[in-house]
Amino acid sequence: MIDRKADVARVRAALRRSRVVALLGPRQCGKTTLARQFVSPDSLNYFDLEEPQSLARLTEPDTTLRPLKKLVVIDEIQRRPDLFPLLRVLADRMPLPARFLILGSASPDLLRQSSESLAGRLETVSLEGFRLSDLGAAAQSRHWLRGGFPLAYTARTEADSLTWRWQFL
Repeated sequence: MIDRKADVARVRAALRRSRVVALLGPRQCGKTTLARQFVSPDSLNYFDLEEPQSLARLTEPDTTLRPLKKLVVIDEIQRRPDLFPLLRVLADRMPLPARFLILGSASPDLLRQSSESLAGRLETVSLEGFRLSDLGAAAQSRHWLRGGFPLAYTARTEADSLTWRWQFL
């Protein structure tokens, strides 16, 4: 795993300032991997909305989310836009028992829904692929050739990286 210290620091600072932080970026850029550095995927505070088990836990979202404390991660939030009004209510509680890190693709619809429901409560952190500063100067030629998407950059061979990039497109 590539240590993304700058991105971890950006998310950490946003969580200190804001009640809800949206980590947005294209698919496969490392949002989930980054979020798992804050909350373990086997924690009750972690929801991956592409997993049937997480979806089942959220059949009654208020009952599930209201008692949680500390940081709550909701991955693939765009699958449940109906959660935004509830997050607004939960983010307004005083004292604030929980903060929320929501992950999703940076689609215009998601950004509009979140900004309408969570105005004044939400900070957005954009994530792209690896930057050369994440990898070090020695990785410059590999980064230039393979790009910054984690699976393309870390592929076993140049051919595997190229195949991943073509399939991604």
